[in-house]
Amino acid sequence: MNNKIVVIVVTFNRKELLKKVLNSLFNQSLKIDRIIVVDNNSNDGTEEMVCSLNSDQIQYHNTGGNLGGSGGFYEGFSLAEQHDFDYLWLMDDDFLPNTDCLERMLDKQPTGIVQPVRYNLDGTCAELSPITYDLQKTFSLSPKGKTVKSYIEEQNSLPELITIEAIPFEGPLIPKEVVNIVGKPEPRFFIFCDDIDYAIRAKNAGVSIVCDMGAKATRLLVNNQNNDMLSWKGYFMLRNLFHLHKKHGKNFIIRNKPIVLAIGYGMLCFLKGEWKQIRVVWNAFLDSTKLKNTESHKPRPKIKS
Repeated sequence: MNNKIVVIVVTFNRKELLKKVLNSLFNQSLKIDRIIVVDNNSNDGTEEMVCSLNSDQIQYHNTGGNLGGSGGFYEGFSLAEQHDFDYLWLMDDDFLPNTDCLERMLDKQPTGIVQPVRYNLDGTCAELSPITYDLQKTFSLSPKGKTVKSYIEEQNSLPELITIEAIPFEGPLIPKEVVNIVGKPEPRFFIFCDDIDYAIRAKNAGVSIVCDMGAKATRLLVNNQNNDMLSWKGYFMLRNLFHLHKKHGKNFIIRNKPIVLAIGYGMLCFLKGEWKQIRVVWNAFLDSTKLKNTESHKPRPKIKS
């Protein structure tokens, strides 16, 4: 059976990494029908680089502004509606799939979402997708349970597939039937948690989510969310996590847990003398219900001298 595959790649100012990603897609062992490059208005020559490839497979789209990964994938889903496809394959500009990554994920003709295993450049496992994501545990600081990375490190032998409850938008293969049921990603997240929200919506609709141990990819950049928390990204990490609790919490306590988390983190920032971070926490909490004030907190474009 010849499956029609549409890839959505969201990018922003990483043309050299993007070029590597696109070359890896051209060299997949299975044919890709369309590669939609969603560019969040890069100013590093991304458009010129993509056009220079002169590929009929690529559909380039500039969003006209920085919509973040969330807005970028929303745009990508909308553009994909123009095409006849069986599966959407989502990724950003630092996800480098092995040549047989797509073929391995399609091997079992999945009816649910399939996530490949990501590795760092040094060969260590980078797959932090959680096996469980529990929004009903009252006394747990984080809903995120054991990760695929931890599972792999603990096991002597591995099954072909592992059931997971959340995904990153870094490599998941999503059947059209699932897209029809779940819909598009929520663009208001800007960055962070849009992928988890999508997975929760899919799970609530009865869609299976698995990680395929044989499908592999390389993460070209190191994930360091500890540093992100103290940057401009920290606001979005907190706001969007609070929103997940309010939207998907399984009981009254969980839906109101963000106030406890905000107070607790705010007190920790006070004790550490991180005064600016206290304001960030407060704003994140106030904005979390409606995912508002993105424009006030996203990074400003650098002005070239």
